[in-house]
Amino acid sequence: MDKLTRMVSVAIAVLLLLPLPGHAAKGASTNRGQKPVVTMGDRPGAVTVQNAKKNKNERDKKDLKHKDDKKKSNTAKNDDRGITNKNGNTAQVSLGNKPAVKTDTKTKQAAAPKRNLYAIYILPKGYKDITIKGKAEATKKQAAQLIAANNKNLPIGCSIGEIVDLYWEEAGREGIRPDMALSQALLETGYFNFGGAVEPWQHNFCGLGTIGGGVQGAAFKTPQEGVRAHIQHLLAYTSHDLPKTKLIDPRYDKAHNLRLEKGLITKWSGLNWTWAMGGEYAEKIINTHQLMLRCEDKEPAGMWDNHKKQQKELEKVYEKKMKEREAAGKKYRKNGAQIQKQSAVKATTRQEAVKAEPAKRNAPQQAVAKQQPAKTPVQKQ
Repeated sequence: MDKLTRMVSVAIAVLLLLPLPGHAAKGASTNRGQKPVVTMGDRPGAVTVQNAKKNKNERDKKDLKHKDDKKKSNTAKNDDRGITNKNGNTAQVSLGNKPAVKTDTKTKQAAAPKRNLYAIYILPKGYKDITIKGKAEATKKQAAQLIAANNKNLPIGCSIGEIVDLYWEEAGREGIRPDMALSQALLETGYFNFGGAVEPWQHNFCGLGTIGGGVQGAAFKTPQEGVRAHIQHLLAYTSHDLPKTKLIDPRYDKAHNLRLEKGLITKWSGLNWTWAMGGEYAEKIINTHQLMLRCEDKEPAGMWDNHKKQQKELEKVYEKKMKEREAAGKKYRKNGAQIQKQSAVKATTRQEAVKAEPAKRNAPQQAVAKQQPAKTPVQKQ
């Protein structure tokens, strides 16, 4: 009984010494200068906002570390897991050697944005319907103004006025638009400044036979022949009719037969990817023609300058160059004939060797047969 009484007394003493609920938190407010402390329901063990944030950050770090450990654990499991194929066989697959997954979905390439040609070139409405044949819209003086603005001294052996007259004369005879044909020549030659493989002495105004790689193409003795060949080549593309003048375009037959097979081209827009390997070739020609139409209808200065002396010099260059071409052609043909002859000799030698091969294979057998003694016939008794 005394023992029980002592135990009850000790328990009462302990309860009296413990602080009341929330008393420690309220006392903390008094010690901090009467600043309130945020408590957790006014329970013992209340914490400040600062300590709460600190505890939260620690919990977040622990959670993040736990997620990373879990991810690594899954990765390790995937390294050793098996993949079962259709045949029921299980294969070990590592993350660094995953099998390619085939899908039926085709990846669509992003389409290249279309070029706004009207923002790049000067193009009239319905320009794709402009025909190769027809009458000129620009005047001779406007054409001369455009040339003079870009090249006042032509290196082709004739004046600005003369080359304009030649285009109006040759194109008009065949029904081709002279202003458009001249615009094409200005584009091809860079306003007769040249600068590419073709040289002024060739009088090649439309790139006949120029296939790149420094090949100069066709050559003509005079500016008139160069203009005529240009118009004849346009005629080969656009008409069944033969030229009204003597044929001097070296590529007329090839071009004409091709167009008869694949269809004639009657519009300038049809020259894209046919006359030249470009999708905007016709647009460039029409742009040049539009510049011509904007020129003043007035003769430019120096339109009729005398170029006869220059023309004679160009003719001499032409004759010299053509002799060099002829000599090179003969050498090429001679070398070609020698190569052909050598190839024929080699082919004959191969044929003879093939024919002699069976005889060589049978020779050892025939020699053995000769060395064997002849068999004596057995006489019957």
